[in-house]
Amino acid sequence: MISKILNITQIAKNLEHQTRYNNTLPLLLQIIDKTKTGYLLKLGNNIIEAKSANLLQIGGKYWAIINENKNGEIIISNLINRPKIFEIIKDSSLKFEINELKEMLKDSRFIQNFSENLEQKIINASSKDDFLFLTNSLVALNRKIINLVIKDKNKEMLLQIKKQKKDKIEFSAILNNLGIINGSIYGYQALIIKVQFHYVKKILESNINKLEDFEKFEEIHIMQDEHIDILFNLYSDNILDLEI
Repeated sequence: MISKILNITQIAKNLEHQTRYNNTLPLLLQIIDKTKTGYLLKLGNNIIEAKSANLLQIGGKYWAIINENKNGEIIISNLINRPKIFEIIKDSSLKFEINELKEMLKDSRFIQNFSENLEQKIINASSKDDFLFLTNSLVALNRKIINLVIKDKNKEMLLQIKKQKKDKIEFSAILNNLGIINGSIYGYQALIIKVQFHYVKKILESNINKLEDFEKFEEIHIMQDEHIDILFNLYSDNILDLEI
């Protein structure tokens, strides 16, 4: 069933390549500075000014839906703080390609090998962030959660997997431009997926037939819940609203 989770993340990652305004998928923006009337935001290669009723963190990164109205004004909505843990995975010395991971998972000693690899990487950690992420991955593993960084070209994804009793597997992923995706698989009885954004839900629904063995699942449910979090999180997240 873990291969199904990897397949779901592959489908989701194929939806990430969105670069224009007025698209329906969330984009990533960063708070650059505070101004007299609001905040300076970095959106792609553009710098724009926006107002917010909430206190925003300078340097913080957020997912948001970006649109342009008929007057040419940029409208930002559904602002959600990106978990800080995602900021340090780029420095992790332990990363996997999806196809490489699929092969490794076929080995019955995967957990043991993964644990030993983590311990070795911790000893040779190249930076504070690398050490922090690796040690917390080891803590997560002790709680029966596999904490994985998956690389795809120049982008990383954080994937967490927890095997429960009676063929239930829980998973959570942070993708660069799509927010958090959570899910549970109950054998082939049911697949439940939760996402933070309405448009991510709609696009996953229209692409779920690309899932491996899609027709074998008795039930598949995709739901929106902006308050979801990953399975093992070192940091707290805040959900904010922003107006232009």
